[in-house]
Amino acid sequence: MKITKYIYSLLAVVMMAFMTGCSPDEYALGEKDLSSDDLVEGIAYTITHDSNNPNIIYLKSLLPSNYAVTFDTPQGRFQANSATLKIPFNGEYQARIGVTTRGGFLWGPYADFTVEDFCSEFVDDPLWTYISGGVGESKTWKLDIDANALTRHSDLWAGPLGFWGVDDDWSTCFLGQTASAGDHWNWTPDIAGNGWVMTAMDYGYMTFDLIGGAHVTVHNNETGEEWRGTYMLDTDNHTITLSDAELLHNSGHDGVVTNWSKSLKLMGLDDDRLQIAALRDNSSEGPCLLCYNFCSQDYWDNWKPVVDETPVTPTLMEGWRSLIQNPTNREITFKLAEDGDEDGFAFGYCNLDGSVKDATLSANDGIEDATLVLYYGGTDATNTYTYTAPDGSAITGTYTLDDNGIFTFSNGLGNTSLGANYNMSTNADNTLRIMSVTKDDYTGALKSVWLGKQCIDDQGNLFQYQGYHWKAQTAGAAVKKYKGVLNYFSTGFAVTLTSSDVFITGDGDYTFTINGANSEPYGIYLDIAKLYADNNNCDVIIKSIKVDGNEISFDDATIDRGTADGDHSTVRRYIVNPWGKTADEASKFSFTSSIEVTVHVTYDTGENKMEPTEAGAKRN
Repeated sequence: MKITKYIYSLLAVVMMAFMTGCSPDEYALGEKDLSSDDLVEGIAYTITHDSNNPNIIYLKSLLPSNYAVTFDTPQGRFQANSATLKIPFNGEYQARIGVTTRGGFLWGPYADFTVEDFCSEFVDDPLWTYISGGVGESKTWKLDIDANALTRHSDLWAGPLGFWGVDDDWSTCFLGQTASAGDHWNWTPDIAGNGWVMTAMDYGYMTFDLIGGAHVTVHNNETGEEWRGTYMLDTDNHTITLSDAELLHNSGHDGVVTNWSKSLKLMGLDDDRLQIAALRDNSSEGPCLLCYNFCSQDYWDNWKPVVDETPVTPTLMEGWRSLIQNPTNREITFKLAEDGDEDGFAFGYCNLDGSVKDATLSANDGIEDATLVLYYGGTDATNTYTYTAPDGSAITGTYTLDDNGIFTFSNGLGNTSLGANYNMSTNADNTLRIMSVTKDDYTGALKSVWLGKQCIDDQGNLFQYQGYHWKAQTAGAAVKKYKGVLNYFSTGFAVTLTSSDVFITGDGDYTFTINGANSEPYGIYLDIAKLYADNNNCDVIIKSIKVDGNEISFDDATIDRGTADGDHSTVRRYIVNPWGKTADEASKFSFTSSIEVTVHVTYDTGENKMEPTEAGAKRN
C-alpha cells in the first residue's frame, strides 16, 4: 500500500514538473485550434525596433516551432519565423502574421507600428534611383508596346510580356546566370506575330517617386483606371510591393493571376529597363511567371529606329538563275496565276524585300490568256521573249538578266490592264525586277516568278513594287501534292524541331521522322498544308509512333483532329497538345535520337472528320 501511494505521488510530481516547464503562451496556443483572435501582436508575435536604428524593424513569432508562419509586411511576405524590415520613410505601417492550422491557412488582424524618421541610407541602393530618379525626383515607365505592335527595347526583349519559370528571378533574367535546379525557362514572343498574348496598344504608364515618401501612380489606358499608392523595394531579395495599386498589365491576364501587388519579383532594372513579374497561379496551363517589360518614358520619347543605310532588295533562292535560264529546258511558257491558286494570286503589291503584301485585288476577266514565253539562247543576242496580251496582240524582242535579278526587255511588255487602276508594264527603262522565285519541292523544277515594277513616291523614293505573278506551265497534268511536316517544341519553346518535308500524293501510308534529342517535350503536331481545303472529307489516322525506335502506346481517338491557318485549310493532328487532352502524354516523347510517326491518309471518307477549329491555338 505504501508503494502504491509512493508511485501516485511520483506521478503527480512529474506532471507538475511537466506543466510548469511550459510557458503560459505555449500552453495556451499549442494545445488548441487557433483563431484569428489568437494571432495578435504580443501573443503570437512581436514587433520591435532596432535600438540603434529604429528604421529597422524585427518581427518574431512566439508560436511553437511546429507552426508554419508567414509575415505580411510593407516589404512583402516572408515565410519564416522572423523577418527584418528596413523601412526608409517615416509613416504609419501595418503587419500581420498568418499560420497554417488544421483547418487551413489563417491570418491574424493587422497591427500598426510607426516609423518616426527618414533613413537616407536605405535608399542609397542604386535600384531606388533607377526606379524613381532619386530622392526628390520621379520617373515614369511605359509598358513596351504601342498600337503599331512596336517594341522599342527590341535589343533586350521581343515584346512587352515574357513567360518565365517560377524559380527564375533577378539572377537568371537580369544577370543572365544559369540555374542548376528548379523550374527555369523563358519565352518572350513578339506581339506582331503573336496577337493572342495581348492587344497591341499604348497601355499607359507607371510613375514612381521619392518625394516625401515612395509613391506610385499607375494609369491603365486599356481600362481607364488609375491607382495612387506607395511602393517598397526589397533590394536584397529583389522584390517590389505596391500598396493601393496594381502592376500595370493587360486585362487579358486578369483571371490567371491572383496577386498583382505583393512581393512581385523584380526581374531587371537599370536606367531605362524595368521588368516586374507576377505569378500566374490560376491557370489551367499551370504556374509560371508573367514578366512585364517596361522602358523609361525618356527612352520611349527619344527612341528612333535604327536606320539601315543598306538598300533593301529581294533575297532570291539559291540556284534561281539556273531555274530560269535552263540549258536543258530552254523555253519556258508562263501564265498569270489564277485567283484561289494554292500559290497565291495573279498580281499585287510587294515590299522592298520582295515579300507580297497581304491584299488581294480583283482581276479583270480574260487576264488568264496573257502569256510570256522566255527562250534561253545562251547570249544576250539569242535570249528572246514573246509577250502575248489577253487581246492576242504580241510583243517580241530580246532580254537580258543580270546577277541582281533584273530583267531588261528590249521592247517592253506593252500596257495591260489587270484590274481596276492596276496595269502591267515595265519601268521606263524596260526593266522589271525578280521579287521571288519558287520551285516545285517534289520535282525541283521552276514553279513561279514574281516580277516587280518600281513604285516611286513624290520625293523620288522607291517604296514598293507592283508585282506580277507568273507561273511556269508544264506539259500534262501534274499530280496534286500536299506538303506534310511533323513539328516538335520543348518546354518554353526553347527548342523547336521539324521533320523533313513529306509529300502526300494520294491515299496511303506516310512516315514522318524528327531526328535529334530533347528531354523536355511540350508539344508535337503534324500539319498537312492545304489538304483540308481541297478534301473536306479527308482523314489522317495515326498508325504508329516510335520514340528512339521503340513503339509507344497511343489512342488515335484521343489525338486532336482539327485544322490550322485562318482559312482552316491545313489538316492538323496534335499528337501532344499542351493545351488539350493529350497534355499528360508529353513525357513519353523525351528522345535521344528520333521520333517517327506513320499515318494513313484518306482523301474521301464520306464525311467531315476534321472540324475547322484551330487546335491548341490559344493560351492563357
